[in-house]
Amino acid sequence: MLYFNLISLLLIVAWTAVLGSQAGDIAVSARVYPLTVAALVTVCALVIAAQEFAGRAATEPLDGKLRRMLGAPGSVRIRGTAFVATWLLYTAALPLTGFVVATTAALAVSFWLLGVRRIVVGFFGALAFSVVFSVLFATVLYIPIPSGVVDQTLIETIYALRH
Repeated sequence: MLYFNLISLLLIVAWTAVLGSQAGDIAVSARVYPLTVAALVTVCALVIAAQEFAGRAATEPLDGKLRRMLGAPGSVRIRGTAFVATWLLYTAALPLTGFVVATTAALAVSFWLLGVRRIVVGFFGALAFSVVFSVLFATVLYIPIPSGVVDQTLIETIYALRH
């Protein structure tokens, strides 16, 4: 198990290095976010690898939480599968509907699947999160995001207010 974990961490660090090396092709102000994430992923992977070598991270191949989840009733497993499917569909919906619509829908469905009882509060919380991050990405971090009609209208309104 040790070798599997170390090889996995090595692959994560290698993939992060590949993605981090592509940051040189974007504007300096937009490089901060991807380079910070790449550095954090690398540092965390190295810390985990050091723990593996020290033997402190040794766990059973199937820990208790995973064992309980796999032995859960059918409805719990269906909700877990639906949660994963929601985020897989999110990646397909993102370029088609834009960031705000796709993220709001994915978060709202996820909240419902995770058992949030106040569906309206979950929806508006997801909407607020999506709008705030869309504005943050567009105006502060300058990170391009897939945009649909809602995203374009939001960004045009923001830039109209700024000028």
